[in-house]
Amino acid sequence: MVGPDEPFDALDRQTPGQLDRWWTRRLKNLLALAARELPFYRQRFAAAGFDPASFRRLDDLARIPIFDKRDVLEAQRRTGSHEIGIELHRGPRGARTLSLSSGTAGTTLISHDPDWRRRQGYSSARAHWWAGLRGGAPFVLSAPAWHAYAAVQPYIAQRFEMPCIVVSGTYLPRFADRIVDAFRRFRPSFVTMFLPMVFSIVAAGRRMGFEPTEVFDGVETLVVTGAPITPGMRASLQQTTGVGRVAEIAGTSENLLAVDCREADGLHVVPDTCYVEVLEPETRSPVPSGERGSVVHSYTVAAGSVYLRYDGGDAGVIERAPCPCGLPSPRIKLMGRWETSFRLGGRTLLPYDVQRAIEDSVPELAGSPFVLVREALAEGRLKLLLSRADDDSTSLGDAARDAVARRFGIPVEVAWVSDLPLQFKGVPSVLSEKEIV
Repeated sequence: MVGPDEPFDALDRQTPGQLDRWWTRRLKNLLALAARELPFYRQRFAAAGFDPASFRRLDDLARIPIFDKRDVLEAQRRTGSHEIGIELHRGPRGARTLSLSSGTAGTTLISHDPDWRRRQGYSSARAHWWAGLRGGAPFVLSAPAWHAYAAVQPYIAQRFEMPCIVVSGTYLPRFADRIVDAFRRFRPSFVTMFLPMVFSIVAAGRRMGFEPTEVFDGVETLVVTGAPITPGMRASLQQTTGVGRVAEIAGTSENLLAVDCREADGLHVVPDTCYVEVLEPETRSPVPSGERGSVVHSYTVAAGSVYLRYDGGDAGVIERAPCPCGLPSPRIKLMGRWETSFRLGGRTLLPYDVQRAIEDSVPELAGSPFVLVREALAEGRLKLLLSRADDDSTSLGDAARDAVARRFGIPVEVAWVSDLPLQFKGVPSVLSEKEIV
């Protein structure tokens, strides 16, 4: 493997073996720095009997204790501060900014400084390069102001020296018409958008008299984020918008970052942001390629809030086989959070699994919105609420019911509703039936 045809820099041209050695050096230096300057890790290393000087290879990470959001929340409660001893800062305190974590288990605060913004901005520019961003026409990106991504947006725009329209907010359906106006006026070639917002933009465009292909006319790459997409969802988005390439980015404020290449077969870990392991949830041993486990990452930037062996609560798989694109880093696929998983038929499932089962057998429903009813799951059965699209919905619903029942060997019921809230379109959610009106 000689690397991709258009590398971002020399790091993209390394072999997987060379990249592993690069990661080993980077993490060895960061672990030594953490033990010397970060009390949170110094205490945890001592309790585990881990000496950073003994770190020789990536497998040695297994000797470092994993932590999660509960540990961070407890440390914030104990210290009475958002600073818990994982913050590596240089320069004046006044130059720091804070971002927030996502998820429903509670909010933690992540600290950043100018050095972090510079380093992470460069790495995020790499991710967007892999996704297809090139200089020239304007681009549109969205990010909530609370997310770490918002802190590096200016760097990305400056790096590529191109006009940038920023849509700030996680979910803004009331203002989707403004985004349609921006698309029509600036005609971006590259768009990064939260998946539910894409549906809002399509709906707003139709209300304004534009077909989706007119709204997205000129867009060469649509990058979706904020929720895992299935192959059927990707194909549905391409067909609906007319965009040639639909890519996916996965990222967290705790500095997990991975992005699709043109092969669209998993998201490449961005090496100068993080190193990723996928581990069996109970034993914490590495899972084989393609098997599901807990996604644990270690940040590789020596700045800001440093997360080393952090379990963000995501379920995913990893693939270490070489990718035809030539990028050396392994690919991961996040499939949702374990907190949204459920047990049926003796198996632990995610809404993502139900979506795949439907689209594999009923491709006509790929990209169609639905939710899972919480009350039915509590009774050991599966009930799907789908949004009625046309007169053929009943037969498609029957086909979806039978496909899911065959796949998982469980009772399945399908019910139709007039519509679902836009924020749930494209993202199968577990909701109480009382929440759907």
